[in-house]
Amino acid sequence: MMSLFAVLIPIAVINSLATLSGKMAGVIAALGTRQPYKAAIAFIAGIFVPFFLFGLLLAIGLDAAFDHLKTTVLAAWQNPGALLVIVQLLIGAAMLGLVFWLVRTDDRSAVPQAASDFSPVRVFSLVAGATVLGLPGAIFYFAAIDQILRADLSHLGIFKAILLYNFVYLLPLILVVLVRRLFGTRADPVFGAVRRFFERRGKTMLAVAVSGLGIVLVADAVSWLAGFPLLPIQIR
Repeated sequence: MMSLFAVLIPIAVINSLATLSGKMAGVIAALGTRQPYKAAIAFIAGIFVPFFLFGLLLAIGLDAAFDHLKTTVLAAWQNPGALLVIVQLLIGAAMLGLVFWLVRTDDRSAVPQAASDFSPVRVFSLVAGATVLGLPGAIFYFAAIDQILRADLSHLGIFKAILLYNFVYLLPLILVVLVRRLFGTRADPVFGAVRRFFERRGKTMLAVAVSGLGIVLVADAVSWLAGFPLLPIQIR
């Protein structure tokens, strides 16, 4: 499990950085409503609930599907685990393609921002809806789920792994709320500086991180097919 976490955490960190500027703007806007902390929690929950449930259902569903496919594939190919490695290879290649898209687009994410009279329920609904619409493009999440499937965990293990991934992914937003709670509006200049930094440098940092992750996933998939995997997750 620890070897899996060593792979999942960097993917979650890169995923979080990919949209940090926009999501930070959204949670700060939520903190400006009439019920600031309830609205901020609703904002974070609007991301977590659909993201976590989607990951859990996808991982368990694919786990069952791959278990079924293994019986068929084993008759023709003595290494059914290669199915997951091929998926990883495609995801890694897609990440390398994503780098070219990143350098041509604005890195500031379009996140619904709460008006001062938005209720926590409305904030949750808006953010959850935006999260659901963005699920098909969650390439980092698909990479993480592929690694979870490679580890061949129990359903409880899958639950823990996806929970950890989501916690790391949302940790910066949780810290924003905690810092605001502790320091009040005195923390706003710091939040503004962090946001401006990511708006200026975030695209470059993300391109480098995504390139590195894509190269590692592709190299591991190719080397696994050649008989010497790089990542510490062994398919059983």
